[in-house]
Amino acid sequence: MGQRLDLDDWFAPLGLTEFSRTALGQRPLVTPPRAALADRLRDVLGVHTVDDAFGKRVRDVRAWFLDLDGNASAASMPAASARRLYDAGTTAYFQDVADFDPLEREVAQTFRVSPGSGKVQLFCNRPSAVTKVHFDPVDVITVQLTGCKTWRIAPNEFAPRPLKGWGAGEPIGPSLRTYQENPPPETIPGNVKEYRLEPGSVLHVPRGYWHETFSTEDSISLHLLLIPPLRMDFLLAALKNELAGEAHWRESVYDFTTPAEAAARTAADLAALRAALDRLDPRDLVRAPLPTAPVGPETRFTRAGQAAFGVDALEPGAARISVSAYGFRETQTAAVTVSAPALPALRWVNALPAGTALDVADVLREAPGLTKPEAQDLLGLMEQTRLVRRSPEEPLP
Repeated sequence: MGQRLDLDDWFAPLGLTEFSRTALGQRPLVTPPRAALADRLRDVLGVHTVDDAFGKRVRDVRAWFLDLDGNASAASMPAASARRLYDAGTTAYFQDVADFDPLEREVAQTFRVSPGSGKVQLFCNRPSAVTKVHFDPVDVITVQLTGCKTWRIAPNEFAPRPLKGWGAGEPIGPSLRTYQENPPPETIPGNVKEYRLEPGSVLHVPRGYWHETFSTEDSISLHLLLIPPLRMDFLLAALKNELAGEAHWRESVYDFTTPAEAAARTAADLAALRAALDRLDPRDLVRAPLPTAPVGPETRFTRAGQAAFGVDALEPGAARISVSAYGFRETQTAAVTVSAPALPALRWVNALPAGTALDVADVLREAPGLTKPEAQDLLGLMEQTRLVRRSPEEPLP
């Protein structure tokens, strides 16, 4: 599949950038039907009929139905079995389609989420198909491709910004109770809004919003699911990267100590954890473009955080190394070859705490086999691979 979804005009009159900044994950948005958009997307997907959907390379298709308690349920099954159930009146939910892999990469890149966090799925609804009121921990963008489908959505004051999905009538788990603010509703809240989607209509349902759907005719709809990057995940990932370099934090902790011993150990670890937090620098988490000016004899640097190097192989007079700069969405690793005399300086820098100042003289002290120009070049290499940052730096906000 060489075509693209090209989301630039999906949210007209909003452009993609304005939608991403002002609506995505924040408020619902619905657009009028546009037959041209539906036509274009059916062509891109290669799905004009349900036969086309079942003809795809399907990794996971599910029969979508209500159980005896009236709750929406789904059962994964071979495509042939799902087709027989579809023909008997059961909705088919195409959760994972191999042919859509390039489109999922496009969605992830468009909305700047990590690979695998943008899903492209299809619902092939039968008449009288119903989805009971619930909320999801993802942002949903749906486009009606054929037929009509009605959505009813409402803000979630019961459990705002949820980490897991939940439906009315289901048990409330311990994790949900950590941020549950109100009693659970039995039906969709009164401030509900109803939208009838026709071919080419686009609807954005923000993460956590209550929603329920029903169909009165056969229909096919495209669904983009965005697993949102969470503020706490972003910072916890950075903290884990900071801690992983120290053997202490990689120790196993079996619960065979007395309560007093465990409390003392935990108190010490919390103190060390606060020190590790203090070492985190926003400039290592949101990296600026690399400088282009050459490294001079007086150029000063700071040991950057969220980066580390390792030796891949030793060769006569040289070493092949890899330097990884860890990121929340993507980790970049550079493989380079350096001279053997440079290794002591690299190992020294690698062991420095984040935030430590260094310069050419420090590199020459640790690697006396290098000339001053070679030390400058080595620092330039460390800068380009994000192991160090140039000083002075822009002040933190």
